[in-house]
Amino acid sequence: MGWFYREVRWGYFTVRDVEEPLHEVKVTREGVVITMDLPGVRKEDLVISASEDAILVEAVSRVGGTRVRYRKLIKTPIPIDPDKVVARLTNGILQIVAPPKEMGFRRVKVE
Repeated sequence: MGWFYREVRWGYFTVRDVEEPLHEVKVTREGVVITMDLPGVRKEDLVISASEDAILVEAVSRVGGTRVRYRKLIKTPIPIDPDKVVARLTNGILQIVAPPKEMGFRRVKVE
């Protein structure tokens, strides 16, 4: 069997396990802004998890009749507040805004 058969059989027409979507990470005044390409994904099929130093995006969609699973773990360049993360999905473009974690001091009682 030649290279063409292997390429067609295993590369293009088979269902791949997990795809990494294209994304862009920016640090702005509002915090970390992540823009991600998720074609064919609906809000019901999207799961976003956030911690202080990372955001995990998982989604399932159908593109061209085949099932596609997306998964991406993004380490944030600054610590974020996971309780205030906001996400918006419009026409296959996901935008996540994660405000920075407030650095504060608290008084320590000396005994």
